[in-house]
Amino acid sequence: MARYDSVRSVSPEPTEQRLSEDQRNSLEKDSSDGNMNAEQSEGLLSAETRDFEKLGPLTPAVVEEEGKGRRRKWIIAAAVFLTALMAFDAWLFFIPHSKTQQSPPPAPADPHLDALMRVPFRRPEEEYILDSKWDYSAPPQVRMYNWTIVDKDGNPDGVYKPMMMINGQFPGPMMEVNEGDTVIVNVKNSAKNATGIHWHGLLQNGTNFMDGVGGVTQCPIAPGGSFQYNFTVAGQQGTYYYHAHQGVQMLSGLVGPLVIHNVNESKTSTDPYSTDRVILLQDWYHDPAEGLLRDSLSPGNENSPIPNGALINGMNKVDCAQHPNRTCDTSQTLLPSMDMMAGAYHRLRFINAGGFAWFQVAIDDHLRLLVHEVDGTPVKQFQEADITLSPGQRYSVTFATDQAGFDFTEYWLRARMIEGCFADPKLPDNGVSEAKMIMRYVMPAGMGGPEPSPAAGNSTRSNSTATVSSQALPTSTNSLVDYAMQCKDMTARNKYTPVPALPAPAIADHSWYFRVNMAIGDWRLERGFMNQSSFRSDLKQPTLHRLIDGLASGNDSFSVAGKDAAIMDAAFHPDHELVLSHDRIETVDIILQNVDEGNHPFHLHGMPLWVLGQGHGYFPGYEALNLKPGGKGLLDPANNTVVANPLRRDTVTLEGFGWTLLRFVADNPGVWLFHCHMVWHAEAGMGLQVVTRLRDLRGWTVPDANRKLCEASPEVLSSGAAPPDEIFAGFHDE
Repeated sequence: MARYDSVRSVSPEPTEQRLSEDQRNSLEKDSSDGNMNAEQSEGLLSAETRDFEKLGPLTPAVVEEEGKGRRRKWIIAAAVFLTALMAFDAWLFFIPHSKTQQSPPPAPADPHLDALMRVPFRRPEEEYILDSKWDYSAPPQVRMYNWTIVDKDGNPDGVYKPMMMINGQFPGPMMEVNEGDTVIVNVKNSAKNATGIHWHGLLQNGTNFMDGVGGVTQCPIAPGGSFQYNFTVAGQQGTYYYHAHQGVQMLSGLVGPLVIHNVNESKTSTDPYSTDRVILLQDWYHDPAEGLLRDSLSPGNENSPIPNGALINGMNKVDCAQHPNRTCDTSQTLLPSMDMMAGAYHRLRFINAGGFAWFQVAIDDHLRLLVHEVDGTPVKQFQEADITLSPGQRYSVTFATDQAGFDFTEYWLRARMIEGCFADPKLPDNGVSEAKMIMRYVMPAGMGGPEPSPAAGNSTRSNSTATVSSQALPTSTNSLVDYAMQCKDMTARNKYTPVPALPAPAIADHSWYFRVNMAIGDWRLERGFMNQSSFRSDLKQPTLHRLIDGLASGNDSFSVAGKDAAIMDAAFHPDHELVLSHDRIETVDIILQNVDEGNHPFHLHGMPLWVLGQGHGYFPGYEALNLKPGGKGLLDPANNTVVANPLRRDTVTLEGFGWTLLRFVADNPGVWLFHCHMVWHAEAGMGLQVVTRLRDLRGWTVPDANRKLCEASPEVLSSGAAPPDEIFAGFHDE
């Protein structure tokens, strides 16, 4: 019961002192509105006087009787007070148990969010089959998507882990658009951490603010916040994808395919295909990605985390007996599968949407894979027995289902992570390096064998009818002979010819040289370096914002007066923000020299890269490639092979202890990130920023929606991002 030690009487302050000025004015207004005239006031006073006169004179007897009456009244009042006090105490005692007196209930759950948490998290396989009735010639239109990002547990391969999903499903939805379409994506962040979405390989010409890179082009989308991405896809076609660009959130599930159609795209394949589908490859970690990121960046750690397994289109199936210390359930888990009409050609769009592992992909008994697209660039068909992809790379192939007369109707498509590129080829936690997909032949009607599903031939999407208990497994054997042991681009073994041809400029206006490596610095922290710089973004003040504001204010440190290209070392700190500035449209060369054993697939935002050369050892010099020093033209003008029609792509591998020469035209205004696409290396700092057409940025303003994102606190904006090095300060600092 409540305890009352004393009761104290407090005299009230005079009314004038207790009333605020506004209250007094209000009372004065009320009294003026209802003022009594003198006659009314005098009449009221006279009435009161008459009432007192009715009481009669106050004699001693009357006073004594009045006193007794008052004492009786005080006794009764005291009894009433004590009874009320006891009742009040009882009420206080019972209030926690009373339904009607509990604290106000929490706000009702968001029905939309609740529905997303209840929807089955596995995305149906048929959603990654492209629409065969798609109108390639449709006029440009707006394609709108509404996404809510949520935290949700999932078990893609059977092992449960916390994930981040778009609209409650994994992987993300496929985006299918035509060249010239405008894409609008409304993103609502209902997850616990800040985030942002990058459109991998899309040039974002004129829409640098939509590139989705926290600390470079925008502030992250804070938890509870929203942002609209709005851009037009122009001058591009082929296979792309999107992924989160905050920390390593792509490893938690924020990835999905994006396909851009072109009216002439089918002409890049000499064999017309009856189906077209995405094969999304991912390395997969069973531990939460955010914790792995912190561990990988901690003092004394010199090796990137190795994945536990791999997924195809977000699916695989582990043996739970091999994971006794984890929550594992495969009762609702299927291996990925695809029904393919026998005797036809089919297109497969391979995307390595993972964060660390390389993949080698092959189909049992189908060793004639015809490559006709590389990172969105159409190429002349070239036959391969397998496809090798680094993180961030894409290849499209067509192949024939021409084995119908043989012994099998099911075959394995195998996607094997190349373990030789890991520090330890043995995967942790009894992991398996190979993910498999069932390719099932179906026969045309009347030919016998399994009946074709709509997805097998020339039709719209349909789901497989297989269940967990009825899924038939292939008995085919691996027919691949050459196992990849090193992680190199396929261009190292074969030459791909873009169609139509597009020569690279013969003369470079500027050439940059970068020494690339992982190195151990202060507090035993291993970090990625380009020359002496290890990149750390400012999530509260993105580079693009600071640059625009600095130019608008007339701050000379943001200009490169008298120079066409320069390192912006006055406006930014090159030790953690290496910013290359180009004042006008220029042709730029980048020479990458790798001085450690690990490979690094480099990705440039905003502009395609011509690959002029790659190799092992030290860069041999321009002369070895028939180029003048600094790339200033051809040594022998009659031999223009190096620039005649080199492959264009957006993700190019720098092999271990090797070199790469890249060329691009810096014609897309803005600030663009250039970084290793292995997430552990990128988050360790292996990257820099490229400013293009600086003179044209002087008239830019930051959109209000982008400014609004930056209103959140630094702590909120950095949630889910790599921790700052300073938290490890002093660790074994000798």
